[in-house]
Amino acid sequence: MMELDKNKKTTIVVVAIFVGLLLAAYLLFKPYSSAANYFPYINGSVFFISGVYLFLLSFRIYRPKHKTVEQALKVDNMLKSLGNRGKFGSVFMILFGAYNLIWHDPDFYRLHSTIENNKWTANDKAVMIKNCMKGAVNATKKYPQITLDYCTCSIDKIMKSVNRKEYIDKISKSPEQEYKIDSPLIQGCLVVYIRAVDSVKKQAK
Repeated sequence: MMELDKNKKTTIVVVAIFVGLLLAAYLLFKPYSSAANYFPYINGSVFFISGVYLFLLSFRIYRPKHKTVEQALKVDNMLKSLGNRGKFGSVFMILFGAYNLIWHDPDFYRLHSTIENNKWTANDKAVMIKNCMKGAVNATKKYPQITLDYCTCSIDKIMKSVNRKEYIDKISKSPEQEYKIDSPLIQGCLVVYIRAVDSVKKQAK
C-alpha cells in the first residue's frame, strides 16, 4: 500500500492549489457570454478528481490514514461492497470528467439546450412578471395595479421580440447592456405607466 508522508501531502495540496488558481484565472479572463459556460469545468473537475481518488482506493494504490480503526474498517467494507463496480465506476468518472474539461459543451447545461426550451411558456411569463414586480417594489406598494399592467406590457413586448434562448443570452450580459437592449422595447409601456401614475397623483390632490 502507498502511504503519503507529510511532505508528499503538502506537495499535493500545493500543486492542487496552483492548478486551481490557473483554472480560476483562465475562467476569469476568458470572455464568456453566460454562466453556463462554467458548468462543464466545474462538473468535469468534480468527476475527474473524485474518479482519480476512487481509482486509487479501489485498486489499493493509496490508502489514507484514519484516526480510528473503525474508520479504516468502514472504508474497507465500503470498497469490498463496491467491488468491480467501484473500479469501473472510477474509470468512467475519470473519462467523463476529462471529456467535460477537454471537449466541453456549455450548451448541454443551458436552459435552452433544446428547441422546445426556446419557446416561451405561461409559467415563464408569470415568473418574469413576478420578478418585475419585485424589482419595482416601491412602485408596487404605491400603485400595485398600474405596476402590474406595466410589467405585463413589458414582458409581452419582450416575449414577442425575442425567444427564450435569446432572452437567456441577453440577461447573462452586463446590466447596462441589458437595459440598452430592453429600453426601446418597453418604451411604450413606460409612457403609459408614467401617464397612469400622474393621473393618480392629480386625483389625490
